[in-house]
Amino acid sequence: MDRSEKNNRIKETLKATKERRKYMTCRVYEVKVDRSKLSKAGREEVNLLFREAKWLRNAYIADMKNVTWKDKTVKVKVKDQFEDREITVLGSQIRQSVIQGVKDSLKALHASKEKGNKVGQLKFKSVCNCVDLKQFHVTYDIDMERSRIRVQGLRQKFKVRGLQQIPENAEIANAKFIRKPSGLYFHITCYVPKEEKILPHRSVGIDFGIKDNLVFSDGTEPVNIRVPESKGTKLASERMNKALKKNGGKKGKNHFKRVQDLRRSYEKTDNRKKDLANKTVHDIVNSYDFIAVQDELIQCWHKGLFGKQVQHSAMGVIKRKLKNSSNVYMVDAGFPSTQICPVCGRLTKHPLGERSYNCRYCGYHHDSRDVKAAGSILNEAMRIYSLSGRESSESCEGQVLCSEAEKTLLWSKIPPMGISS
Repeated sequence: MDRSEKNNRIKETLKATKERRKYMTCRVYEVKVDRSKLSKAGREEVNLLFREAKWLRNAYIADMKNVTWKDKTVKVKVKDQFEDREITVLGSQIRQSVIQGVKDSLKALHASKEKGNKVGQLKFKSVCNCVDLKQFHVTYDIDMERSRIRVQGLRQKFKVRGLQQIPENAEIANAKFIRKPSGLYFHITCYVPKEEKILPHRSVGIDFGIKDNLVFSDGTEPVNIRVPESKGTKLASERMNKALKKNGGKKGKNHFKRVQDLRRSYEKTDNRKKDLANKTVHDIVNSYDFIAVQDELIQCWHKGLFGKQVQHSAMGVIKRKLKNSSNVYMVDAGFPSTQICPVCGRLTKHPLGERSYNCRYCGYHHDSRDVKAAGSILNEAMRIYSLSGRESSESCEGQVLCSEAEKTLLWSKIPPMGISS
């Protein structure tokens, strides 16, 4: 078989795979490496794997014209000089993925610049903690019976915990080999058959806030996630700062150990936030078929007056996960959900301390301005959704994305907010 026939065969296989996976659900499963089963030589090989990935990445950024994935020797800057370092552990396809990762980062920076954002140059890395394993059975392989994973270029197989999460009918794709303060992990991407979800015909608007993190327009109990710094995090931080102060700002021989302890403590806190956020998003997405959320600038809240409250919550994670859901509609951040009156449509400003809503023009009153804001977000999402359906039905011949009956059904789902003078 000549090269052209082989390339055509690969293209046809990739095309068939993409077509098949259109109708499947993509899921990522995390499994942890049992480090107690790793030998000393195995640990050194793992550290060398991440180190060589860093060398190749930095060398390619420095000289893209001359450095390729085929090179077995790269130049590494050591203080003020360059030394030749031999790549002995990185497999050929892993080297290709390192180069491709740099190209993807450059494309992302270019796309961001085209949108008018201010971007800088792609920076060198001092540490690499993630390696892409892009092809199952080649760059890595899984032994389900013995709970072991083999990585291309490494002699020792990894004993892992958590492979039982992967269902039997899953189609295993690429993976990532990740080094964290708490240990080594594999993030395995799988495609599983889609499951039909029966969602209730309910809609809701959600308002993000500081006093209550998530407030619902239908009167559901607000969601508050508070995960402050643990005692272990504070103790690890105090130990590191005390040692630095004692040594006059210089790093002692146990500095790296103290840094790792602090990173492990932060990782535990982040894992708690992610777990609570995942459970919250799962409950919301499975309870409503139309969810309206405002695209709040939560990052600006964190930089402003409410830094600690935002940092200890999980609003950013929840917003990002909701944004990626198919039954969530995002309302623009500039929409005045707190000020607008649902009756007369005019704006009334309220100070932060006032938790009720009173329209100064028509006398509309609501006991909770956050619930009122959530209802306004839902009303705005329904209005834009109906307009977009009407425009599409007028512009597309024979294609009606939102019929009048569907619009009526959507508007009927908006909960009444009540009017009192």
